[in-house]
Amino acid sequence: MNRYNKEGVDNYRDNVQNRLDLVQSRLEELTINQASQTSNITHIKESVDRLEVLVKEQNGRIRKNENLLSAVSAIGGVLSVVFGGFIAWLFKGKM
Repeated sequence: MNRYNKEGVDNYRDNVQNRLDLVQSRLEELTINQASQTSNITHIKESVDRLEVLVKEQNGRIRKNENLLSAVSAIGGVLSVVFGGFIAWLFKGKM
């Protein structure tokens, strides 16, 4: 008087084992994907850090050039006022 069907129980156990195998293979696949994503993220972080250093260097060069340009503009403005005043003085004296 066996309440359980041996064949049905064996099929159920096989199905459970197959599902566990599928879950295990998927878990391994996800682990590999996560490791490759971590590697990619590390590479991206290193690249961004290098770019950050390069941008800081370029900003320093740009700042230096802007300061030089403003100095040249200031000197040009002073010289134009001086020469304009000198030319005005020359013409004032002749009239």
